[in-house]
Amino acid sequence: MSYETVLEQIKAAPTECLDEISQIISYVVFRHEKKSADTEKKQKTLAEFFGAMNIDGNPLEIQKEMRSEWN
Repeated sequence: MSYETVLEQIKAAPTECLDEISQIISYVVFRHEKKSADTEKKQKTLAEFFGAMNIDGNPLEIQKEMRSEWN
C-alpha cells in the first residue's frame, strides 16, 4: 500500500477516529525506531565478540617481517 493511499484513507476517516489513528501511527513509528536502534546496536557490538584490530602500515609487509623473524 502506497503512502498516498494511506493518506487518502486517513483524510476520509471520521474525525472521531483520528485520535486512535494517531496512536496507531505513533506505535508503528516507535516500533520502527526501536528496530533500527537494535540493528545499529548489533552492528556496533560485533567487534566485541569477534575482536577488532587496527593495523598501522601495510599488513603484508608486517607478515613478511614476522615470517623472517621465525626463520
